[in-house]
Amino acid sequence: MHSSRHPDSAAMLLSRLRFPVVDIGYGMRAEVWLPGCRVFCRDCLAEHTWVFDESTRCGVGAVLDWLRELPADRIDGVTICGGEPSDRPAALRALIDGINTWRTGLTRPVDLLLYSGRSTAVLDERLPWLSASVDALVAERFDAGAGGPASRRVVVSSALGMTRYAAAPFAADVTSCDSCGRPAPSADTTGRTVGTGRSR
Repeated sequence: MHSSRHPDSAAMLLSRLRFPVVDIGYGMRAEVWLPGCRVFCRDCLAEHTWVFDESTRCGVGAVLDWLRELPADRIDGVTICGGEPSDRPAALRALIDGINTWRTGLTRPVDLLLYSGRSTAVLDERLPWLSASVDALVAERFDAGAGGPASRRVVVSSALGMTRYAAAPFAADVTSCDSCGRPAPSADTTGRTVGTGRSR
């Protein structure tokens, strides 16, 4: 995936892009999958995203171009998952900064939700800018032995995040991260899938 409008100096690895997605966050969403993980949760639902596959490298700007092409009157949010997005902090920050710039120009509220298998303490230490840059963060390892979704934590950091993700029933849904375990779009996601990436 390439973009003629942006330099590739801000580069990232990309597993795939999906829209519309309705099972991993509030409403109708765009989903950005970032491959590569060094957390290795024992009960991970998405082991196929663990590999740092350099063949999937692309410019961050190309992902932003894709977002701009989506129907602005239908999108409620963007979800970033993987893999472990925090394993490439520079690329993640460039992506989040670009998404935040893009969504400020929209006429409807679009939230940004990020999944990480790291603890909030580690994320705050390594990426102190992260929590203030997203509306909601699902953190901590997924551990089926510790109650599965109950082992995860939803951290909201904006009024929009509070409105959409603080309610207990919905928080339980997003911590399950169920669709991250599906290597193919579900029946509800009829949009295109972009990116290849190897499976484990």
